[in-house]
Order: sequence, then C-alpha cells, then structure tokens
Amino acid sequence: MKKIFSFFEIRYNLIFIMSLCMVGCDKVFDQPNVGSITPDEVWTNPDNVKLFVNNFYGILPAWNRFETFTEEGGESTINSFLGGRQQTTSSFPGEVNWENAYATIRGMNTFFREINMVPMEEEEKDLLKGEVYFLLAFQYFQMLKVYGGVPLVTELQDPLDSETTRVTRNTSLECFDFILQNLDRAIELLPHTWPASDLGRITKGAAMVVKADVLMLKASPLFNPSQYRLEYWNDAYEAYSNALIELNNTGKGLYTVGGPMAYTNMWYDKAGAQKEMILQVRYQFPDKTFSLAGQRPLSVSVGAAGSCQPTWEMVKAYPMKNGKAIDDIDSGYDPNYFWVDRDPRFYQTIVYNGATYGFPGETDRVQWIFPDVYPDGYLGQLGTRTGFYTRKQIDTTLSPNEVSQQAFDWPIIRYAEVLLNFAECAAEIGRPDIAKEQIVLVRQRAGIVDDGDGNYGLKAEVGVDREATIEAIMRERQIELAYEGKRFWDLRRRRMYDILNAYGTFHANGPYLADTRNTVADTTGMNLKDIADITGYFNSLLKAPPQGTSANDIINAVTDYRVEVIDRSTTNVIHIPETYYFWPLHPNWIQTNPNLVQNEGWDNGTFNPTIQ
Repeated sequence: MKKIFSFFEIRYNLIFIMSLCMVGCDKVFDQPNVGSITPDEVWTNPDNVKLFVNNFYGILPAWNRFETFTEEGGESTINSFLGGRQQTTSSFPGEVNWENAYATIRGMNTFFREINMVPMEEEEKDLLKGEVYFLLAFQYFQMLKVYGGVPLVTELQDPLDSETTRVTRNTSLECFDFILQNLDRAIELLPHTWPASDLGRITKGAAMVVKADVLMLKASPLFNPSQYRLEYWNDAYEAYSNALIELNNTGKGLYTVGGPMAYTNMWYDKAGAQKEMILQVRYQFPDKTFSLAGQRPLSVSVGAAGSCQPTWEMVKAYPMKNGKAIDDIDSGYDPNYFWVDRDPRFYQTIVYNGATYGFPGETDRVQWIFPDVYPDGYLGQLGTRTGFYTRKQIDTTLSPNEVSQQAFDWPIIRYAEVLLNFAECAAEIGRPDIAKEQIVLVRQRAGIVDDGDGNYGLKAEVGVDREATIEAIMRERQIELAYEGKRFWDLRRRRMYDILNAYGTFHANGPYLADTRNTVADTTGMNLKDIADITGYFNSLLKAPPQGTSANDIINAVTDYRVEVIDRSTTNVIHIPETYYFWPLHPNWIQTNPNLVQNEGWDNGTFNPTIQ
C-alpha cells in the first residue's frame, strides 16, 4: 500500500492534540470539553474516541460559495480565474489544502488501526466506523473532483522511511473505485436516522446520495471529455433511485411549509426543514454562528459590504411566474418591468431597485439603489456594482448590530438537488420523461403557475429530447440552488465554461434616476430636488400610489435602467481555458515529493486526470 509523506506523519500528532484541545462545548453534537489529552489516552476512553471522530466532521464544506467565479456575483474586476491568468501557485476556487487533507487521512487510518481495541460495544464501534468510512471517502472525493487522481494512502507508515513515503498518484479511476468502496462500507454500517440530539451526523441515506454523486461525477463530461459512457450513467441512475427510496422511507422530501415561501422559510424553520436537509452543517446561536454582513446593503449592516451581488446575466436567468424563459415569445416578459411576474424564487433571492427588503423595525422598508443613494447606491464606494443585492440566506430578523449572530444551517445536499441529479441521470440514459417529472416537482414547490398543459412553463421538447431536457435541468439548478455553492461546480462537471466565456464579461443593470421622475411628481404638484427627498417621496408613493398608478409604474417611471459592463478596466474579458477544468498541484507539493506528477496543461505536466 502507498505511504504518505514523512512531513504529514510528524505533523499529524501535533494537529491531533491541538484539535482535541479546541473541540470545546459544541452543542451541535453536545460533547464536553475534555481539555488537553495525548493520542495514547484516546483509545482507552470511548468518549475521547467519539470526540476524535467528531473532529473529522470539520472537513464538510460550510457556507462555501463560489459566486465570484460565475454570473451569481459580479466583482468590480474580472478575477484571474475568469480572465485566464492563473498560475500553478495561484489560489483556486474550492482547492483542497494538501497537507491538511493528508493529515486528516492519517488520523482516519489511525482510527481504523485502533478502533477494534477500544473498550466499547461493537454496535457503537460500527456506527463510528460508518461515519469515518464516509468522511474518508468524502475527503478523497473533494480532492478528486479538483485535481483528478491523487495518492491513495491506506496504511500508517514509518515517517523516517523517505523511500516509501514519496508516493505516486493513483489514476482517477482507481480513486473513484476506492471512494465507492468506502461509501459502500459506510452505507452498510450507518443508521437510517439519528436521535434528535445527533442531527447533523451522517445517515445511511446521506451516504447513498453521496455515492450517487460520485458515480454521476465519474460519468460526467469532466472526466469523460471525449466519450459518452452509458454504463457509468446507468450506475449513477440506479444509485439515485436507491437513494430516493431510502430518503422517502425515512420521511425526507421537499419542504413545503408556506407554499411558494417554503423556499425562504426552510432557512428559518430549522426543525421542519430537516425534511429537506440530506447532508448539512448545523449552526446554533450563540455557540456556532457566522456572518453574511457583506451581503447585506451597508445601511442594514455593520462593517462590511460589497459581496455576492447578482449580475444582470443572473437576473435574466430567472423565468417568469408561468415558468417560461424571458426570451420565449409568449412568456409575458416586459423589459421595462423586468421584475414583474417573475418566478417566486426571484423575489426571494434578488433585491432590485424599489424592492421591499424589510428588517426589524422596518418591515416595509424599500431598497433604493440609485447611484446617489448613500451608502447603498449603484457604483458607490460602499454600494452595489451590479444594481442588485442578494436576499437569499439573509436572516432578516436580525438588526444591523446582530449580523454576526446568523445561525442558518448550511445545506451541503438537500432533497431538491437530489431530484435534479436524478433527473440529469435519467435524461442521460434515455429517460427524459422521468427527468421532466423531477423538474416539475421542484417547480411546483417553487410556486410556478401551470397554464394547464402540465409543463409548468417547460418547452415542449423537455421530457422528449435529451439535449433540451439537460439544458432545462441545468437552468433549473441555476435558479433553485442559487448561492448554495453549486453553480460553479455544475459548470465544471458538464464542461460548460463556454457559457461564461460567451458572456464576454459580466453586466450590471444600472438603476439611474430618470428624467421622467418629474412627470410622476407633477401628478401631485411636488418638486423633487434632493435625492433624500426623492426617495422619501417615492416611499410614500409606493405605500399609497395615486389612483390608476401601481407601485411598479412608479418604479419604472422614476428609473432609467442601463445595461453596462461591471468591470470597466482593460482586462475585463472572461476567458477560461480548457486547462482550468482541473486544478494544478502546487509546486511546493511536488518539491516535497518529486514522485508527484503535475497535471497536463500546467508546467509541462504529463498526468492525465480524465478517465482513459
């Protein structure tokens, strides 16, 4: 078996002791603080073994969003990834810290070596083994999807044996097989459900879904760029079918409380939303919180602004309330009223000029984004660069001084995504009809209004034609899973960087104050001068529009929307090359271990990360 670098062998013991010291009282798993203990003391105390396993849960991604690499977020300048200016020493989205990953893997291998000697019931050991088999597979899965094949290290080795610790890379196919073997072991040992006090731990259903995810990645164009492998897609389809049976049998499904508002309510109703949550990282105030201060307009935030602002490309992606794309002839879309009659998820995600965006004490507050509105205005130093803000995942029950107290759970996988993954596999094996059924389920929950034909706005080709169905699935994923850290990985998995490249660059829709504002003012005889007076007057108009005038008419009349590039520099072109479908190994890793081979396309590398 392959061995890990000697550096990791030495480093692990230090990490192990420090991590146990920092566990503390985490009410997510409700474990006591055991203070500083040595590795030898772990294996004689069952409680310490459980703490040891709890630490591995830290590898699960939490609030990891990559909107700056897709149309979900428009930065002031095109970053080096989008612009094709990366080097092997650059930082890459979702990259895995090689040293930490292998230190964790060594810890897991230590667990498997020692667990059978621990004085505890075999049933308890099996549950812990199931968790660690899953987490070991998940760690390798995270590395495989960004680098391709990596060294598989399965035994503890002598850290001083430099000849055998200089490991080589396994092929991607070997890594897929290893990951799947460990997931099968996990599925066999994990429970269907955990007690309420242990919510957040890995279940059998979660492991079955991740197994299906791994098989879908194995079948994907990312790893099979030059050939279609029906047998791989069949494997993934069957795995999702089995996973859905398990999920449904344990009470999982789409969260529907509040009808169309379920899409927002699930963040607040943490107990009820367990129905939809398949794999998650749990948060609880005051023990474990996070802050999205930078996502909120500065007027309702503290000390941060400027992150996660939707581009015009993202705003246009949302369909109408009837489910039809805005470029469909009969969709009912009016470019002068782009915010009217959109998919209900639009209003729960996008904050546009004139949208109601309430917070404590200001539940009917209107968000104005005119350039001169301080501090939230378009193109202002502290305002939005795109003309929009993101509402999704913001706890609007928190005041500006409470932004750091947010404690929404982070869904790594939720039921809606499983349905869409199942749909993708169904379309790939020639069952677009089954794929369409899953899309319809998601759209029904979202509040899309069907026009009577049962299509919920989907084109006639969806459910019949493979390509049209897959295109519909990807668009549905873009909307349903917006700002949940999925879009970037979807574009990689299906080798769809061409979508971003085709934009040329990202665009804003600047909400300038229109000259026609005086037409509205003249209806009441008021003279509008100062921007504060203007927005104050508009607020009063929106609450009580003049007879025959709607709030939407007022917003349209007083706003001159202009589509503009966000990045106004000379390097604002999006150009993601083919080589960016796999990340390079950092040169430091290769310097430490010369037996590692760099990926093709990077520093004259010769390792092919695809499946041969």
